[in-house]
Amino acid sequence: MIFRPSLACALLLAAAPAMADCSWASGNNAVKPLMFNAGTFFAPRDIPAGSTLNNHPVPAQVINFGDTLRCSAPSFYTATLIGPLAVSTPVDYMTIPGNALLQTNVPGVGLAIYMTGFSPQWNAPADNPNRFIPVTLTYDNPTPVTMPNLQFRYALVKTGEIAPGSHSVNQVVASGTSDMGPMFDLTFAATITVAGCSMPAAPGNQIDVPMGTWEKRVFNGKHSTTPAQAFAITLNACIAGSNYPNNPGGAFTGNYANIQIDGNKTSSILDAANGILSLSSDSTAQGVAIQVLNADDSPMNLGRPVRLSRIVNGTTTVPLKARYIQTADGATPMPGSANGYASFSVTYR
Repeated sequence: MIFRPSLACALLLAAAPAMADCSWASGNNAVKPLMFNAGTFFAPRDIPAGSTLNNHPVPAQVINFGDTLRCSAPSFYTATLIGPLAVSTPVDYMTIPGNALLQTNVPGVGLAIYMTGFSPQWNAPADNPNRFIPVTLTYDNPTPVTMPNLQFRYALVKTGEIAPGSHSVNQVVASGTSDMGPMFDLTFAATITVAGCSMPAAPGNQIDVPMGTWEKRVFNGKHSTTPAQAFAITLNACIAGSNYPNNPGGAFTGNYANIQIDGNKTSSILDAANGILSLSSDSTAQGVAIQVLNADDSPMNLGRPVRLSRIVNGTTTVPLKARYIQTADGATPMPGSANGYASFSVTYR
């Protein structure tokens, strides 16, 4: 019986809790609603999935809590994403963990957020040094720390096809918790506008290039040509946008019209690098072909997209030229009708 009081005292000492956590300085532990509006971004219509839509690195964004978070050791700070993930999407500027790319309410647009602004005493996970959400940080320094705001950077990422027009991202994307429980909810807003143009409706999408009538004496040997005839591809209702991210992965550095010209009907590509198309089968001339040129008279590469014109709002005109070129050996080709057909497609990057 003599030992019972001492034993009871020892048990009481062992059960005493350690007082260490995070709390709001105001004492109001209600969840803080935080709002961030990123602005408007323009996505060229045909950039590949994985392209980022905003420049990097973006400056650290700061949202005041309207209170001060105080943490003492040991404590933790956790941020989690709210919503479905976009999976299997390579991102072109940095490695984003597979569980850190949120699929937003806009199909084809993902969002990744990484936390900044923590003092060095906060320990980030070894496998997530950039603190991409979801992330849990721990604090074990004896000196208490205070935080008046949330600081973060973000990446908007194309995850799939984005429908034409403008779209609004507006949703709760992340929440924060600590030892005391829920701390904040973050709402992220942005406008995503798909940049590109429309083709003229038929018959405006059919381009006739008058090549002229030439005497055979114009030609004086293989590779000799007639004067070039100018023509243009006109793109209507263009949306250019005002910001052009510089993506290290090389996806795009602006919003450009990329033109690909291919043989059509019975015309085929004879020399892609030098822009040479064969005459059609209904032609009677022999020993000549049609050469397509850029506006500066350099040969237009055929059979692949070629970046030509930066998109401007409204109407964008892509100037080109065409001429006859002698392909046969000998003094002059055989005269006759000389027609050709080509198709073109336009992509925007």
